[in-house]
Amino acid sequence: MNNQFLDGFREKLDALDDTDPLQKANFDLLQLVSEAMVGKVSGQEYELRMLEIKTRIAILERQEARGQQIIPSSFINEKQPIKSSEKKKSVVYGEKWFVIQNRLLNAITDLELNERRLIIFLSPLVRKAVDADPTQRIFIVRVKDFVDEYGLKGKYLYEELETIADSILEKVFFFWYDYKGNQAKKGVSWVSECDYIENEGLVKIKLDDTVIEMLTVFDKVNPFTKYERKMIANLGSYGVILFELMASCMYQKHKQKTYTVEYLRAKFNCVDTYSVISEFKRNVLDTAIKDIEAHTPYRISYTQKKKGRVISEIVFSFRDTRGKALNGKGKNQGLERAPNTADMLTNYNDKQLARAVHSKKFMADYNGLVAAQNPANQSSSAWVSHMVEWVKKDPERFTKRPAKEYLDDEQAPRF
Repeated sequence: MNNQFLDGFREKLDALDDTDPLQKANFDLLQLVSEAMVGKVSGQEYELRMLEIKTRIAILERQEARGQQIIPSSFINEKQPIKSSEKKKSVVYGEKWFVIQNRLLNAITDLELNERRLIIFLSPLVRKAVDADPTQRIFIVRVKDFVDEYGLKGKYLYEELETIADSILEKVFFFWYDYKGNQAKKGVSWVSECDYIENEGLVKIKLDDTVIEMLTVFDKVNPFTKYERKMIANLGSYGVILFELMASCMYQKHKQKTYTVEYLRAKFNCVDTYSVISEFKRNVLDTAIKDIEAHTPYRISYTQKKKGRVISEIVFSFRDTRGKALNGKGKNQGLERAPNTADMLTNYNDKQLARAVHSKKFMADYNGLVAAQNPANQSSSAWVSHMVEWVKKDPERFTKRPAKEYLDDEQAPRF
């Protein structure tokens, strides 16, 4: 594709005068790819621009699919407010809901309780603002609204939010993704900028494109969990973490979920504390369960699995005392999970997983994830070992079929 063609196409798009932002976003994607092909852009700059454009396209396409009018960002300003007839008919999820991609829910981070509360508080604000303007990146949190949300009391609440604004700038989260058939670990800052405006009692927060995507784009490709914000208003930090992990699995027919002790230590930010497993269970898991059962309708218990004499995994059992789950005839009022997500391969032992990942159907479905030169393609045992660990760490990626199909399927030939 030559530059003359691209320039000509750009002139035609400019003539649209911003009346078709979706078409412009798709052209921006085409432009970026063409620049990469001729070496004008590469590396991190390419990845960041690609993420921003794809997020913009996903949001605009979602608006279009709902039959909503897509308002160009250039039309939205203080001097020219949107008329009531131009406003979108509805927001995807109401303000009472916290909605999050499972990649972010399962990510490893070290947020303190009020930092975590701030992210939860931001969730509906971000959805509403980005629905109105896909380019929006700065969001405002008022101290009074934040304090009222969580029933906080004390003399230094304004100073507390200022402290949160300072500390969250240093916090990051980590998640795993596929890169040319291999797993890659990515670190992302929770916020890009954070300003505390003392005289106005508010915080201005600028979010990274990755965070925006994980708080606004929800579909089969990006499975998600949502629950009512009020359900975690009175929980402590450990309680919030465990509640979210269980909420992400509550849609399952068989209400059990297995996590490695290694993952749980990282998730609860206890890698360097409670080194004795009995202390970790008593001070972290048991504390979280008591907190959850005191303030929510969830009931949780757990057992443990050993490798030799060492406890390696914790198996949680859970239920919602309000009645039938979403998959039944009733409706679970405070919780919803995206359909067709990772019920899948999350509740099986290593031997069962080994059989599943070596089935013909599994290998046909996911062989393309692993590059030809990857050591996992050297032998059946290497493949099984590699894929079992991948499934356990990132189950959301392996959702093409129910797990039973793989377990019942014929085994692939050894290689």
